[in-house]
Amino acid sequence: MSADTHLGISVVLPVFFRHVSEDNIRLLRDALSSVFDQSYDAPCEVLLIDDGSPVPVESLAGELGSAAAQVTWLRLDRNQGIVGALNRGIDAARHPLIARMDADDLWLDGKLAAQMALFKSDPDLTICATGMTRINSTGDEIDTHIRPGDWGGILKFFVEGGCPFPHGSVIARKQIYQVLGGYPHSAEVRHCEDYALWSHWLRFFKPAMVEAALYSYRVSDSSVSGEHAAQQAKSSAFIRDSFEMLGLSEVLPTALPALADALGASLIEAGHLAYRMWHFQSPAALPAQAIEPLAAVLPDRVLVSCDTAQSWQDALHLQGNSGTSLKGIAAEVVG
Repeated sequence: MSADTHLGISVVLPVFFRHVSEDNIRLLRDALSSVFDQSYDAPCEVLLIDDGSPVPVESLAGELGSAAAQVTWLRLDRNQGIVGALNRGIDAARHPLIARMDADDLWLDGKLAAQMALFKSDPDLTICATGMTRINSTGDEIDTHIRPGDWGGILKFFVEGGCPFPHGSVIARKQIYQVLGGYPHSAEVRHCEDYALWSHWLRFFKPAMVEAALYSYRVSDSSVSGEHAAQQAKSSAFIRDSFEMLGLSEVLPTALPALADALGASLIEAGHLAYRMWHFQSPAALPAQAIEPLAAVLPDRVLVSCDTAQSWQDALHLQGNSGTSLKGIAAEVVG
């Protein structure tokens, strides 16, 4: 493995075993093996978050094969659900890239190598997923799904087809999870927290997809999508319709790079600033040429002049004109 910690990966794997069985031990063993069998040139850790299982999952390590010896075990005192477990794992992650995995799914050969190649070639990239093959409880193939790989195609799929990322295939920057506050706890988006998070992520930060099925998703009646399909569909429709009404799908891939150019910033910095102005209505002193692309990214906000504001660099805690009073721009909620 390489010593380049800038490309290190923390795999977050939440587990809740209501009952211990030979099947769920076998599936978890296979999931872990599929992670450690990957070929990639970066340091990696697997954080298994035991979400308050009645029988501690770590006590089953002897039955999980050699991969269990490489796992970092985290146990929650009580069951918090998938959002609490995921956010706990993200907080504990040591590396700047977060990968998702579920206890009954599989990564296929070449998955990490393909995604890491994209991250290494594009410093603006913040999240990357792959296509998936759906399998049944016995591992037989049901179907295969390949999603568009470019930012515009991903946005189009989001508003027309649904969740753009097979969740267990995602690798994403921890920095952006932190900027966006992790997976949301709101009751309005319960059972589709990932879709809600992606609605903000795709709006402000660059995504990509590997257009190949490198992840196997196991379809189960006991999965969240199986048990709560009606609530999930209702919440997803609300998120999708809210996003589609803004008309951003064709705008973002050009407006955000234009904002970054106007600021002399990276695409990630520009997205972070736009998010802060959108979410917190934070004022910032901006060059005049940044106003038009910022307005395109924030159609649900009104940009107004303010007498004083930090430089945008200071707003993001970068090296700027700290302590200097400047005329700036603030975002206000429409209505």
